[in-house]
Amino acid sequence: MDRKGLITGIDFTEGSSKVCYFSEKHGCVENALAPDAQLGLLIPSVLSFDQTNGSWLIGEEAKKYALETGAFVYSDLLTKALAGEKYEINGKIYSGSDLLAIFISGLLDLARRCSGVYPIGFVNIAMRRVNLHIKEIMQEVFEKIGIDEERIRLLNYPECFAYFILQQDGELWREGARLFDFSRDGFFLNHLTWLRLKDRRTIYVSESNYSLEFSFKDIENVVLRPRIDEKLNELYEEIKGPEKQTSVYFTGEGFEELWFSNTLKNISSSRRAFRGNNIYAKGACLMGLLRKEDTLDKVTVICRPKTRALISIEARDKGVPREVVLSPAAVNWYEASGCADFILDETKIIEFKITSLMSREETFIPFNLSAFPIRPKKTTRVGVSVNYINEYECEVCVKDLGFGPFYPASGREVRKILNLEGYI
Repeated sequence: MDRKGLITGIDFTEGSSKVCYFSEKHGCVENALAPDAQLGLLIPSVLSFDQTNGSWLIGEEAKKYALETGAFVYSDLLTKALAGEKYEINGKIYSGSDLLAIFISGLLDLARRCSGVYPIGFVNIAMRRVNLHIKEIMQEVFEKIGIDEERIRLLNYPECFAYFILQQDGELWREGARLFDFSRDGFFLNHLTWLRLKDRRTIYVSESNYSLEFSFKDIENVVLRPRIDEKLNELYEEIKGPEKQTSVYFTGEGFEELWFSNTLKNISSSRRAFRGNNIYAKGACLMGLLRKEDTLDKVTVICRPKTRALISIEARDKGVPREVVLSPAAVNWYEASGCADFILDETKIIEFKITSLMSREETFIPFNLSAFPIRPKKTTRVGVSVNYINEYECEVCVKDLGFGPFYPASGREVRKILNLEGYI
């Protein structure tokens, strides 16, 4: 793949988005700011159609035009795309994914104008949650934009936080780091841990949801703010841990106003504290930089919804034993399914090996194939598949495929649901 071109990071939400890019000139990530931006880094995730010249407007420009002319503002773009909605606009039919593609394309154009670089290299999208349906829609969106799938990555927020902090001074995170994320989506706490594994650099990020304890309505009430500050400080005391060099980060619109001064004072007495609204966009962009430099495989980020165990089976290739990976670790669970075919010797037992990414412990799960037809040695071919059901469960299947016309497939199979939570 040609690794030239602009590296961009986009933090996309239904309310607003942020864009940044890697500046080759300055050697750092910079923010892409719209000329008429009223909200700093935030670009409202909305569209409006300019009837006078037949063009689309995004963000503040779209809102201003709609206010002046009464034009319709299209919002909730991802929701509309996921729902497959259709719209007739100026005599043309647009799908929800068309509208989302127009908006994303507008963000990329903004990054181009700010950077002065037109060709797109890597585009990394940070989102609160990523699933298979969202991935499929975003693939459709970028196909409409004309950017091939290999250049695109979708990352959830904990993963972006890991890539962001990986590029910071090591003294800030070698003993761990915390991130408080407060937005209208909820209140989340990310706890980053540096795992000292022998064979590779590994970062683990766990996420906890405290949305029931902290809400926007509370901080919008000036009278309640001191009590919320006290609650936040109590939470920090519960989770801070014994590490002396742990840094603490605050992001999200909920922390734009400094209502949590007592908590900050407590944190700053022993740790470094930072506040910023572009952590996820920067982290996504920095992940793209690692891809461009071909160094992404030197670090592993473990977080939801990634798999934390490698599933393999031992086979023989020309008489030489080798391990065949059926399902890799550290990939999104909805992308972790795999399959392979094997020729059995005389054995009626197949063992699957589960290797924990975090502890490196190995567990062997036997599958008894005694129900398969009895055939001469090396005349039974089996199909083996691993299909994830959710983040922790997968179904493993071994199916008799026979061996050519002389030994037709019996259709018999052995299936098991494996809960991998106990192996990671």
